Amino acid sequence: MKKESELVIPVLSVLNESSSGALSTREVRELVKSRIALTVDDLKPLKSRSDTRIDQVIRNLKCHRNVPGNPFSEGLIESRPRGMAITKKGKRY
Repeated sequence: MKKESELVIPVLSVLNESSSGALSTREVRELVKSRIALTVDDLKPLKSRSDTRIDQVIRNLKCHRNVPGNPFSEGLIESRPRGMAITKKGKRY
Protein backbone atom coordinates (compact mmCIF):
# COMPACT_ATOMS: atom_id res chain seq x y z
CA MET A 1 0.00 0.00 0.00
CA LYS A 2 1.29 3.47 -0.90
CA LYS A 3 2.34 5.91 1.78
CA GLU A 4 1.78 9.65 1.64
CA SER A 5 5.53 10.23 1.24
CA GLU A 6 5.55 8.09 -1.93
CA LEU A 7 2.95 10.32 -3.55
CA VAL A 8 4.70 13.68 -3.19
CA ILE A 9 6.54 13.53 -6.54
CA PRO A 10 3.53 12.24 -8.52
CA VAL A 11 1.30 14.94 -7.00
CA LEU A 12 3.86 17.67 -7.70
CA SER A 13 4.21 16.38 -11.27
CA VAL A 14 0.50 16.52 -12.09
CA LEU A 15 0.18 19.96 -10.53
CA ASN A 16 3.23 21.23 -12.42
CA GLU A 17 1.87 19.92 -15.72
CA SER A 18 -1.46 21.68 -15.18
CA SER A 19 -1.73 24.93 -17.15
CA SER A 20 -2.66 26.86 -14.01
CA GLY A 21 -0.56 24.85 -11.55
CA ALA A 22 -3.74 24.07 -9.62
CA LEU A 23 -6.19 21.16 -9.69
CA SER A 24 -9.13 19.94 -7.69
CA THR A 25 -8.40 17.13 -5.28
CA ARG A 26 -10.52 14.85 -7.48
CA GLU A 27 -8.41 15.72 -10.54
CA VAL A 28 -5.19 15.10 -8.60
CA ARG A 29 -6.48 11.71 -7.43
CA GLU A 30 -7.45 10.59 -10.92
CA LEU A 31 -4.25 11.80 -12.59
CA VAL A 32 -1.95 10.34 -9.94
CA LYS A 33 -3.76 6.98 -10.01
CA SER A 34 -3.31 6.84 -13.80
CA ARG A 35 0.48 7.30 -13.47
CA ILE A 36 1.59 5.06 -10.64
CA ALA A 37 1.64 1.31 -10.18
CA LEU A 38 -1.15 0.42 -7.79
CA THR A 39 -1.24 -2.66 -5.61
CA VAL A 40 -4.27 -4.75 -4.78
CA ASP A 41 -4.26 -3.12 -1.33
CA ASP A 42 -4.24 0.36 -2.87
CA LEU A 43 -7.40 -0.49 -4.79
CA LYS A 44 -9.34 -2.02 -1.91
CA PRO A 45 -12.55 -0.15 -1.19
CA LEU A 46 -12.85 1.57 2.15
CA LYS A 47 -15.56 0.45 4.52
CA SER A 48 -18.52 2.83 4.51
CA ARG A 49 -16.91 5.01 1.79
CA SER A 50 -17.30 5.07 -1.96
CA ASP A 51 -13.59 5.22 -2.73
CA THR A 52 -10.40 3.23 -2.37
CA ARG A 53 -7.43 3.26 -0.01
CA ILE A 54 -5.28 5.14 -2.53
CA ASP A 55 -7.95 7.86 -2.77
CA GLN A 56 -7.81 8.25 1.00
CA VAL A 57 -4.00 8.43 1.05
CA ILE A 58 -4.01 11.17 -1.60
CA ARG A 59 -6.69 13.12 0.30
CA ASN A 60 -4.68 12.70 3.50
CA LEU A 61 -1.85 14.75 2.00
CA LYS A 62 -4.13 17.77 2.30
CA CYS A 63 -5.72 16.70 5.59
CA HIS A 64 -2.30 16.31 7.21
CA ARG A 65 -0.99 19.61 5.82
CA ASN A 66 0.24 20.83 9.21
CA VAL A 67 2.40 17.76 9.87
CA PRO A 68 6.15 18.39 9.49
CA GLY A 69 7.47 16.77 6.32
CA ASN A 70 4.12 17.05 4.54
CA PRO A 71 4.44 18.85 1.15
CA PHE A 72 1.97 21.51 2.31
CA SER A 73 3.87 22.24 5.53
CA GLU A 74 7.15 22.25 3.58
CA GLY A 75 5.78 24.91 1.21
CA LEU A 76 5.75 22.73 -1.92
CA ILE A 77 1.97 22.77 -2.33
CA GLU A 78 -0.63 25.25 -1.14
CA SER A 79 -4.22 24.53 -0.26
CA ARG A 80 -7.02 25.84 -2.44
CA PRO A 81 -10.76 25.41 -1.89
CA ARG A 82 -11.50 21.81 -2.93
CA GLY A 83 -7.98 21.47 -4.36
CA MET A 84 -4.32 22.35 -4.31
CA ALA A 85 -1.66 24.26 -6.25
CA ILE A 86 2.07 23.88 -6.72
CA THR A 87 4.26 26.68 -5.35
CA LYS A 88 7.48 28.11 -6.79
CA LYS A 89 9.35 26.02 -4.22
CA GLY A 90 7.41 22.94 -5.36
CA LYS A 91 8.37 23.58 -8.98
CA ARG A 92 12.04 23.80 -8.01
CA TYR A 93 11.78 20.61 -5.94
